[in-house]
This record gives sequence, structure tokens and C-alpha cells, in this order.
Amino acid sequence: MDESIHDRGDFIVVAAVCCEADVQEQVVEGLLDCGFDPARDEFKSSMAMRGNPAAQELRHRLQSILRDCKIGLAVCPISERAILATHISTLLSSVDVTPETPIAAIYLDEGMKRTNAKMPRSATVTYGCDSKLVAGIQLADCAAHLVSTMLLDELGIISKTVPASSVYDGQEGEIELAWTLWASIRYALSGRKPVGEIDEYGLPEPLMNPFGLVVSDRCSDAVKAAAEKRLGTVWIGCIH
Repeated sequence: MDESIHDRGDFIVVAAVCCEADVQEQVVEGLLDCGFDPARDEFKSSMAMRGNPAAQELRHRLQSILRDCKIGLAVCPISERAILATHISTLLSSVDVTPETPIAAIYLDEGMKRTNAKMPRSATVTYGCDSKLVAGIQLADCAAHLVSTMLLDELGIISKTVPASSVYDGQEGEIELAWTLWASIRYALSGRKPVGEIDEYGLPEPLMNPFGLVVSDRCSDAVKAAAEKRLGTVWIGCIH
């Protein structure tokens, strides 16, 4: 788990990246393939990306790994930074996992303070992890930053675009960056329960509940609305 803090929107996004396989080797392999030394270097969402193809490729590699994971999210105002573990506890108690796959281990990045919040009984909890040593936290950093960018866009604080050709081969024009980020991880954000309307064939439309989402009551109305619109449900049908 890791968090992304944004003063401009007065919110923090905590990302819990869940996977059944050990992603340590995948992250280390990505670092090596992109020219980084895993003993010294790590992915940080604060890395300069412009004019830095190695960092851009590493981010792309981590996004690819995230597609095979599930992402739970907690959103709270900056004033609640000291009690992130409390929101994490609520999040982990509600993520869409099956009884056959209980949460076995939890790794929290440095800076997340320990509280009296109860974590899943099935899990070993480790606070204060070094993300160079627990490389999966770098995935959580990436996920938290991607989701934060979506919320900043929804709030109207940023408005970035990328060439449409980066998504659709040969297409001209620009496309919203926030949309491309959502598209890259939408399956990881999805839970198992359909919440869409029933179509004429008696089948639910491919609109799913989130894998896990907790939004603090103390968030501003604007942040609450942005989180609900972007994250409250997940479309897994065709988008092309």
C-alpha cells in the first residue's frame, strides 16, 4: 500500500494493490529492463517523465503488471493523513475477495502511521516498509498516482491530453490523459458484482461494483462527487 497526496484537491488517495502471485520479481525485472538498479533505484510517481524515456517505459511496465492485480482505494482529506491506517482497515474489510482467498499479508509504505485500527485477522501486517525492498509498494505508488490524476481531472484542476494515436493506431487528434489511465487499469478496479441494468436478453450490462472503495465523510462534496463518478462503478465492456 502507498498513498498519493494532493494539496490542490485537498485529498489523499491510498491504493491497495492486491495479487495472488508475488510481484516482487516482476517489478525488479521491469527496473532492470528499463536500465535501473533495483538495489539503488525505484519507481516514484514524482519521477520526471518529460524527456525521460526510461522512466516512461518503467511506468508503462508497472501499469501492465497492475492489469493482473486488483486495486482497492481509500480517499480522504489531507487533514486525515495521521489516520490513514483507519481508512485502510475499513477498505480491507470490504474488498471484493472470496472466502477462499483471504488477505494473507499487508505491506504499508513508510509514513503510514500505526493506529489501533483492526486489520484482517488472516493477515500479517508490516508497517514502515522500504519500497526498494518490498517492490510491490512501487506498484501501489503507481496506482495511487494514476487514480489521483483521474480525480484531479474530474475536479477540473488539471486537463491533460495525449496523442490519440497512442491509444488508437493512426488516429489523429488528442485524447484525455485521465481517460487513458482509467482504461489501462479499469479491470483491476473492478469487483465481481454486476450493478448495471438488465438488457433485452436478460443479461446485466457490464457495469461492475468497485473491487474496493472507501471515501471519507470528511472529504469535500466536490471530491466525493468526483470519486463517485470516476470510481463508484467500473465499466468493463467495449470502449472502442
